[in-house]
Amino acid sequence: MASRSKRAKPDGLTWGVSAAADQLGVAASTLRTWDRRYDVGPAVRTVGGHRRYNADDIARVRRMAELIDGGATPESAARVVLDDEPPVG
Repeated sequence: MASRSKRAKPDGLTWGVSAAADQLGVAASTLRTWDRRYDVGPAVRTVGGHRRYNADDIARVRRMAELIDGGATPESAARVVLDDEPPVG
């Protein structure tokens, strides 16, 4: 999967990886892994490379977590949230 993350100054309200993880009920390390393996992470990083999640990013990652909780594999869930493909167990 092609990388979507861009280094820039985030606009609007954003959350760091720990705050995003708390909102989603998953470990911060899980968010970092999903970002690294499946490119399901924040669309923008700070100039220093820090992940900053906006509301759209949170919604995308929340959908991935819901799909996984429902039995989809992480890879399949990532395809769904990034490409709108149907999940495969």
